[in-house]
Amino acid sequence: MNNTTGRFSLADHAVTTHGTARWSRESAVAFVIDAVESTGAATRNDFDIDRIVSTAHELADDWDLQMLTPDTFWRIAAGCIRY
Repeated sequence: MNNTTGRFSLADHAVTTHGTARWSRESAVAFVIDAVESTGAATRNDFDIDRIVSTAHELADDWDLQMLTPDTFWRIAAGCIRY
């Protein structure tokens, strides 16, 4: 948890949400939805979730998307906002 804001970081959120479960495309989709909705500023409908998952999976070469740094994850997400 981030001590200055009391909020969970992306990695903290993944651990508390998904624990040690096996990673798959389905768990990656759930991770992305949880991440984009965790701020309360947006919903899954504001993003192209499948494109985020596919791009992040390609970059991480794994379904465990928490391997990506939060900056990298949010750069990918920012490029997948629906207008």
